[in-house]
Amino acid sequence: MSSLIGVFAIAAAAVWLEVPRLIHREHKRELVLFFILLAIGVALYSALVMEASLPNPFELVKIMFSWVM
Repeated sequence: MSSLIGVFAIAAAAVWLEVPRLIHREHKRELVLFFILLAIGVALYSALVMEASLPNPFELVKIMFSWVM
């Protein structure tokens, strides 16, 4: 549980450091991408810490390229 709190603290620090700079420079696309990637990373790590059942990424690759086979 403490590692989960640590990840949220690091994510908050990253937001605190990066977002004002991106807003000031009017980098809207980078700001959106930053939040999307940060949310994905925090969500995946949270699921890992809570021992949730995560799907195998290779299954998605197999589905995407099944038309080739």
